[in-house]
Amino acid sequence: MYRRPALADEAPSRWRPGPLAIAVIGLAVAAVGVFCTWTNDGPVSFNGTQGPNDGWLVLIAFLVALGFLRSLARGSWFGVVAVAGASLVIGWVAIEDWLENRDVLGAGVGYGLVLVLLASIALLASAVWRGLQLADTRRATATTSRARRPRPARIALAVVALVVAGLFLFIYRQALWTTEEAHWPPPSDAVTSASAETATEDFAARDDVGAHDAALDFAWSTAATIEPWVEGKTFFPKIFADVEAAESSVHILMFGWREGDVGKDMATLLERKLAEGVEVRVIVDRFGSRPYEEAREMYTGLAAAGAQIVVNDELPLDKDGLFPDDQDVDWRHDELGRADHRKLYVIDGQIAWTGGAGIEDHFENGEFHDVMVRVTGDVVRQAQAAFLTSFHGYGGSLPDDLSRYFPEPDDAGSTPIAYTQVIPGGFTAATQAVREQIDGAKERLDLMNPYLTDRDMIERILAATRRGVKVRIVVSETSNNPQATAALEHHYGELVAAGVEIRELPDTVVHAKVVVADDVVSFGTLNLDAWALYRDAEIAMIARSAEAATLFEERLFEPDIARSTPGEPRTGTRERLESWIWDKLGYFL
Repeated sequence: MYRRPALADEAPSRWRPGPLAIAVIGLAVAAVGVFCTWTNDGPVSFNGTQGPNDGWLVLIAFLVALGFLRSLARGSWFGVVAVAGASLVIGWVAIEDWLENRDVLGAGVGYGLVLVLLASIALLASAVWRGLQLADTRRATATTSRARRPRPARIALAVVALVVAGLFLFIYRQALWTTEEAHWPPPSDAVTSASAETATEDFAARDDVGAHDAALDFAWSTAATIEPWVEGKTFFPKIFADVEAAESSVHILMFGWREGDVGKDMATLLERKLAEGVEVRVIVDRFGSRPYEEAREMYTGLAAAGAQIVVNDELPLDKDGLFPDDQDVDWRHDELGRADHRKLYVIDGQIAWTGGAGIEDHFENGEFHDVMVRVTGDVVRQAQAAFLTSFHGYGGSLPDDLSRYFPEPDDAGSTPIAYTQVIPGGFTAATQAVREQIDGAKERLDLMNPYLTDRDMIERILAATRRGVKVRIVVSETSNNPQATAALEHHYGELVAAGVEIRELPDTVVHAKVVVADDVVSFGTLNLDAWALYRDAEIAMIARSAEAATLFEERLFEPDIARSTPGEPRTGTRERLESWIWDKLGYFL
């Protein structure tokens, strides 16, 4: 019977470290390193599974390599390839996060990242070593007619496993990756209100762009008015009135626009405006608005009336172009897994609305508690540029002359305001701006957000209260996302102990996304979770205005805090265990 010749590290007399032993040590170091400190940013630090770090991908690569260790030990090329591939993924994640933590956060690198990088080198060395041994062994047995051949079933299984691992890596990279680039403060060449039209024309002239290419840096601008309106029964009539008064164009970018009473009323109103000669352009999200499923009749009717509609297809197939009949499949699937969560109206190029509410009945009837903000002034031209570039990126065509969409405002305003966004692929200006806002708080910090699960933001809130800032957080007593609620409740103890006042609002789902830090207020669509902060398309307007901050306090925070109850740490064993688990999985929430 043929016996495989012993490899160099298989001496029977005594144990000697070989490729298998190095691989095992490397995997152990990688697993430990993920849960050690990766980022040191002043008082804020977190490990590889927290904040913007991608340590979960290291753990997944760890499991792949662990699953192929037996193949590596047995002398299989599939084991060599799998371990080498896992080592490259681990090293890639470590280097990417190292550079981002340095360039974006200005943060020091923790020892956990160093351990993970060393582990990747050890794994790669073990794979190369074993590969060289296998090459020597194959040469030695090349003339042996009875040389063992791998079973076809085993080869097929290994090939399938490697293909599945590669496909999973692609999907993970496309949908879950949290790459960040430095985009805040705005760079010197950021788009001003005066240059918004030119920037849009330059973008529209390109035919090789996708929606994620519409990642424009916007400079600080000015607002004439900033008016927050709380509850759908208050803001929907005002939004409808502005649309009714439109004379030239209505542009709507909406994550959730469904076929309920409010949604159909808006569609009917737009059909009437189209008949009057007003241009209507719409961007909707496939997951949030269901234009191909339940809401198809509403959208096809709107399109038949003359509205130009494009769709963000985060689910296959990714179709670019005008809904419903002029769409082509984009085989890049660059929208896969990335929602367009923005809510924006731009009316006649002079009025902008943004906030957390979709065009859905549960915002109108009080089931969801939200705020929409009406803004006028010079910043509206930047909001128009954001809409039109995204519209073109989704496959919509724009006319050659865009001047009518960028009228100079009657009152440019004097309130400093910045239009910021998150665009999938690393553009996280809104995230970075809100970080700066929280870090800059000196006296008060009020936050209202439905999904506060990101460890980075929680650490910054804790740092604020520890330096003497009065911090209040308003959340739902009963949320529509129990997993996100449980993840936040895991931190109730340390937040309350540090002096944070947590308030739980009953009988509604808190859905507003507002931060007031002294006299700086941010509002828009930005949740404080991993999806919104790092992956999806989002909006946050940041205004430096004591008057605006006072309005948000008077209309939103003070009434809500008055009718809310204190949030207390959960004491039940099951509740504590659930909250611990969901906190650890915050990267996926």
